[in-house]
Amino acid sequence: MKGARVKPHTRATSLHPRLIAITGIATALLLLSGCAAAVDPSKDNAPVAAFAHIHALAVDPTSGELLVATHEGIYALDPNAVTATGIRGPLGGLDFDPMGFTVLGATAYASGHPGPSTPAEFGAPNLGLIRSDDGGVTWTTLALRGETDFHVVTAGAVRGDAPDVIYGLDSGSGVVRISDDGGYNWVAGAAVPARTILADPIIAKRIYATTADGLAVSADGALTFTIDTSAPVLYLIAADQAGGLVGIDTVGDIWSRATSGPWAAGGAVNGTVQAIIVDGNRLYVADDRGVVYTDDRGETWVVLAPTG
Repeated sequence: MKGARVKPHTRATSLHPRLIAITGIATALLLLSGCAAAVDPSKDNAPVAAFAHIHALAVDPTSGELLVATHEGIYALDPNAVTATGIRGPLGGLDFDPMGFTVLGATAYASGHPGPSTPAEFGAPNLGLIRSDDGGVTWTTLALRGETDFHVVTAGAVRGDAPDVIYGLDSGSGVVRISDDGGYNWVAGAAVPARTILADPIIAKRIYATTADGLAVSADGALTFTIDTSAPVLYLIAADQAGGLVGIDTVGDIWSRATSGPWAAGGAVNGTVQAIIVDGNRLYVADDRGVVYTDDRGETWVVLAPTG
């Protein structure tokens, strides 16, 4: 990593390994019917000059575009076009608020709230979990319509034809909820005071959670968590496809760790970081500059789109 350095990190005296209790009660959930919205081409291709608040970032593996989940819908950003003409959206003309958003393979999952003109079939006041198989243009409701708002959605490692394992951080209770059948049925895992959660892309059932006490790690699919005292206190975390981790700490420094070994510090973000995602050697960040990326862990940056 260019310019990387290993540096000590300080921890409050209250930081210590602790086990977060499992809630332990499985809840059967009613399967909800699907919903799909027609595309409005005039909205889907409208360039925007700036983004408002950004909840999450993801990379579309089919198009290579960066998907930006904002308060006003999901936008697609061409990383090779550093002007507003490289931005299109909201995709499908849909203005729902995707508080939680992730992409696993060719499938996108989201949760959140409807917008002013979101079709009624998406549900209100919460979307539950919805799924898109066409890059965010149309969506199908999987479960929890009207009931649940996941502020974070992450999908776990799968093998072969097994359905996706999905984890959602419930905004109301702070409980991590778990679905092992692609989002249709859910059980309750641990309650964890997390800013975000992340499923390891390689190791099944390994889940990370960034908390005020430090990086919490689960080895049992979010049933229990233990604080990793060797890690910096991270605000956000992302993983590359090889299982390496990149995080932003509470003062804006960038940390990275390979699949084994110590954490190393690189550069820094600018101001408050809203979302991060790793694509190969590239780290995309939404911070006070807007949507930016670095290929050298924060030593140099390219601004793709401003944040309003």
